[in-house]
Amino acid sequence: MPIPDYGAAPLAKTFMLARGLSLFAMVCIVGLTANFVAEIVSTNTDPPREVVATLTITCLAALYCLISIPFFYARANLGLFIMAGLDVVLCLAFAIVSIVLGKPLSFLNCAIVADANAAANAQSASAFTQSLASNIGKSGSALGIGNWAGSTKVNCYETKALWGLCISLCILFTCSSLILPTLWLKAKRAGVPAGKSMA
Repeated sequence: MPIPDYGAAPLAKTFMLARGLSLFAMVCIVGLTANFVAEIVSTNTDPPREVVATLTITCLAALYCLISIPFFYARANLGLFIMAGLDVVLCLAFAIVSIVLGKPLSFLNCAIVADANAAANAQSASAFTQSLASNIGKSGSALGIGNWAGSTKVNCYETKALWGLCISLCILFTCSSLILPTLWLKAKRAGVPAGKSMA
C-alpha cells in the first residue's frame, strides 16, 4: 500500500519514518520500564513514580501512534490538524518526563557504579540498602529513581537509556507536529485530493 503523499511525498515519507521510529522507541521504553517495575515490585516496594509515569504515558502514546497511522493512510485532511495537536501534547508530556527523569540521572556517572557481581561501591550500595531497608514490606513505600539507577551498572545504563529514549521521542513528536500541518497546506495548495499523486 503506497504512502499517501498529500501533495508533498518527501514530507509524507518523513512523517511515516518519524512514526516508525517513535513506535520503536516506545516499545523499548515499555520493555525497560516493565522490567524495572517487575524487579522492584518483587522486593515488596513500590516502584518510583517517575518509572510508573513513564510507562503510563508511553503506553497511551503508543496506542495513539498505532491509531494515527490508519488515519494518515485514510487521507484524513482535517485529521492532520488533530494529530498535530495531539503530537504537541505528547511532545510536552515526554519533555516533562525527560526533565523529571533527568534531574537525578544527570548527576549519575555509570562508569563508576559498581557491577552487580563485583565489590559494591560503598556509597551507592549504602544508599540503595538504606532506601530498600527502610521501605521493604511497607504499603505505599517507594524507592527513589536515583537509588534504583545507582544500585548497579546495568540499572544505571538502562535508566539512562530510558531517559535518552524519552528525549528522542520529544524530538520525533516535534517533527511530526510540524510536518502534519505542512502536509495539509501542501495538499490544499496543490488542489488535488490528499491521496492522489501529482505525477
